[in-house]
Amino acid sequence: MKANPLAIVPILLRAVRPSRTADMPAVANGFWLGKGYAALTFFGTIITHSEQEAQRINRRFDALKNHEMIHLRQAQSTHDSWIVFYWKYLVFWLKGCRYRKRLKNAGYLLNPFEMEAYANMYDLDYLKHKENGTNEWRRYAAMSLEERLKLYKSKH
Repeated sequence: MKANPLAIVPILLRAVRPSRTADMPAVANGFWLGKGYAALTFFGTIITHSEQEAQRINRRFDALKNHEMIHLRQAQSTHDSWIVFYWKYLVFWLKGCRYRKRLKNAGYLLNPFEMEAYANMYDLDYLKHKENGTNEWRRYAAMSLEERLKLYKSKH
């Protein structure tokens, strides 16, 4: 089955503020996922490569679902706005790209939102302890790119 790039339009049109999203359903549309990425959060929906993966995510709460749910809470902590969240994400990604010669996918891996999500994705209780949203990304954002790179390399 070929992925339809326009299938995201209804998701965008149904989008509500992050605070009005309690859970994010997963849907299959591999067109929007780069090679090597398992899922992405898109305006309150998790996009995956396959229908089987989407069904698995919808059936159980695991590390991947937790990672994407952390992004939902991050969007809640950025003025409860998907637009602000994605704008900040883009700015962080562009800044991180300056380090792409030193680290493959630096824009992604040094992004404060991703750093928080990866650091806590295996703690399935992480969101239960974060009633006021996730703000650890702010600590990463306050670091220089060099500090983030050193932290990343120390863990990998």
